[in-house]
Amino acid sequence: MISSAAEVAVRDPLVATFVVLLFGGLLSQFLLRQHPLRRAIVRVIFLFALSVVLLHAGVVPYQPLTLTGTPFEDAVHAALKILWWLWAAWFLVAVLRAFIVIENRPREGKLIQDVLAGVTYLCAVLAIIAFVFGVSIQGLLATSGVIAIVLGLAL
Repeated sequence: MISSAAEVAVRDPLVATFVVLLFGGLLSQFLLRQHPLRRAIVRVIFLFALSVVLLHAGVVPYQPLTLTGTPFEDAVHAALKILWWLWAAWFLVAVLRAFIVIENRPREGKLIQDVLAGVTYLCAVLAIIAFVFGVSIQGLLATSGVIAIVLGLAL
């Protein structure tokens, strides 16, 4: 039973895509550390390739996960959707850091970049919760709004 499910999962092109993107992402992060432009190009290529493969396989990152019946495949599909959202946020943060530069005030520019990066990653996490796990985030957003108001008044 387990071996037949594993054989089906190994033949799934999304499993191969997951492995290639995992190794490709790690290699690009560690090998291209001193070359930010090349690393950005690699990020764009991987994000585009992941988008094409997911859409071709019928796995849409911005729709709730549909279960296939095979737990391993479902886990890989969920991991690929999570990877897509995190990779998109990672790419967007890199673009924001490249284009938001305040020459006269480096401390303020760094603060703005960090705040925008935090907001981008927070949006990605909320999108993962909503689109991968299918959980409603309305209550979470309302609660976080109240917490933000309390913290703002306290500061």
